[in-house]
Amino acid sequence: MADRQDHWVFYFDPNRCIGCHACSISCKQFHGRDSDADDWRTVTHHQNANGQHPSASEYDPDTASPIENVPISMSCMHCHDAPCEEVCPTEAIEKRDSDGIVTIDQDKCIGCKYCGWACPFGAPTYGDNGLMSKCNMCLDQGPGSGAGAESKNEQDDPIQPNCVSDCVGGAIKAGPEKEMIKEASQAAADRFKSNNERVIVEPFQGNESNLNLVEHAASENAGD
Repeated sequence: MADRQDHWVFYFDPNRCIGCHACSISCKQFHGRDSDADDWRTVTHHQNANGQHPSASEYDPDTASPIENVPISMSCMHCHDAPCEEVCPTEAIEKRDSDGIVTIDQDKCIGCKYCGWACPFGAPTYGDNGLMSKCNMCLDQGPGSGAGAESKNEQDDPIQPNCVSDCVGGAIKAGPEKEMIKEASQAAADRFKSNNERVIVEPFQGNESNLNLVEHAASENAGD
């Protein structure tokens, strides 16, 4: 088994993201998924300097932090202890020993949706083919690796996912965890030196995901 820090992870820098959704579109096109199929990679927008979403009744303009729109691009987290793998009754889901990528073998999948319910991020989706699918870092395993897609073979070695190569601002990267941590740590250190306000998005409580998020430095004129 490969060392854990050799496992591939995603790294996302919201300071470089412009919220264009090119990553989500690229993902669908590469995997031959229908335009109305559920996204394997989604872009959500977090608001206010603390990363909170205040309700209308709770919002006080006199005390609220400056509002700023922060886009966050997310997909399957390829968790170290993937809950989707634990609940799959047919052992269709596997975290690969060599690179840590979590895959779904659609030859074994029965479409029970247990993995989708167990995933705290809602990554596995139910397709028109009656089977579950999700981000596989573009390994393209299994027949119909997406609704309407042709059969493709899983690659032995990971490659740069299309969401990475097609990201306009270079906000998404992927690679061995030790390399991504080094890059994220340096970026975070630079942000802390700036003494700006930040948005910190924490992983789901009790689950250790494989997504590194650099802090978002709020713009100086936010709220102007």
